[in-house]
Amino acid sequence: MADKLDWMNKHFVLLRYVSLKDVIEKEGYKIRPDLEELFTGMTGAEEMVFRFANMEDHKSACELLSYIAHRRAAVWWGYRCVLSLAEELRVNPVVERDIAEIGANFDVTVPDWAKVDMPEIDPGIEANLKEATAEANAQFEALEARLDPEVHAFAKAAVEVAFQEFKRVHGIHPIDLLKKAGQFINEDPFRIDPNSPAIVEAEKIKAQLQQVQKDTVETIKSVIPPKMPEHQKKMRNAALDAVYRWVAAPDAENSQKCLDTGNECPDTPAGLLCLSAFWAYGDLMPMGEQTVATPPGLAANGLTQTLLFCALHQGGTRKVKERYEEYFRLGVEVLTGGDNWEASLANGKAPHREEVVSDQWSVVSGRGEGKEGPVKDGASGESSGTPAGTGPGTQSPIPDPQSVYKRWKPGESS
Repeated sequence: MADKLDWMNKHFVLLRYVSLKDVIEKEGYKIRPDLEELFTGMTGAEEMVFRFANMEDHKSACELLSYIAHRRAAVWWGYRCVLSLAEELRVNPVVERDIAEIGANFDVTVPDWAKVDMPEIDPGIEANLKEATAEANAQFEALEARLDPEVHAFAKAAVEVAFQEFKRVHGIHPIDLLKKAGQFINEDPFRIDPNSPAIVEAEKIKAQLQQVQKDTVETIKSVIPPKMPEHQKKMRNAALDAVYRWVAAPDAENSQKCLDTGNECPDTPAGLLCLSAFWAYGDLMPMGEQTVATPPGLAANGLTQTLLFCALHQGGTRKVKERYEEYFRLGVEVLTGGDNWEASLANGKAPHREEVVSDQWSVVSGRGEGKEGPVKDGASGESSGTPAGTGPGTQSPIPDPQSVYKRWKPGESS
């Protein structure tokens, strides 16, 4: 467990809310009924987050973290989680399945665990049986030789008369019947007559189901366009470009770009993160003359759903629980100031544009604000200013690295 507790003895500095009371009343955080007892007597939001983590409920920890995090840092955290998923998919990509394959096979397949192997005959028992049969035949022949020939002939004739009567009634000689019965022993005991009424009716139903399946597939394909991998990659990169520009400069122009790009692919983690960045700006009409405030909790809920998208994504190398644990670790790194966008700005290249995304991020926490107000230190409640190059009139999508604030340290003036 030691390697999983590297977040201990750390404190969040990039918070919007410090108390549970504030995040519930001002951001609309809802406590699930099954978790109400855990919140009894708790007042600090950060303390509650780590309480979830100690219980290994990283999903609940991430959800609360989404609501208390400073919005700019929260979007960066979501960006890092999307990149984490991308690294997984490089190792184990999603294998797309043609919808036409779903429900196409109507043949009954017996699972391996339900199959029963026919027992093999013991060679020793088989040899003893043959030996006993040969001995019985020899004894019968010896007894037959001792009979009076006339009596023997009369008996055989009487038996044949009886056999012929049997044949007249049943249509088959008893000897032939015995031979036929012997042939059945070597045949499949579960052989089914393909012309039986049940089989004929089953084939009709199967044909009907196949037609329904075919019609359904054609209907779905007619209304849902096929996936185009290159287009999906283009849209994902465009969404991550927009998110990265917003983090670097959360102004009106970049917020509008996030809205436009996110609406192109809202059903993807990157697209939903784009919309979350737009909501995090705090104004639903960023390019308008009047401010339309974002409803409380909308940005946080968007980030929560983005993490859920990532956690449930097909492919990759981690399971859902493992992904949430990783996303929590990334969130702690961001909100404690250990991970920030400043280093990538200094390098002049967004992480998602790198050919290989590294697991190590040697960066410093940056600060800034959208229309939500300046970032607050989670411990002191002090505010930082707004970095140069992040106002509405900024033209460059990536500000000068020198204009990004360094991580606040105790004793420094804000």
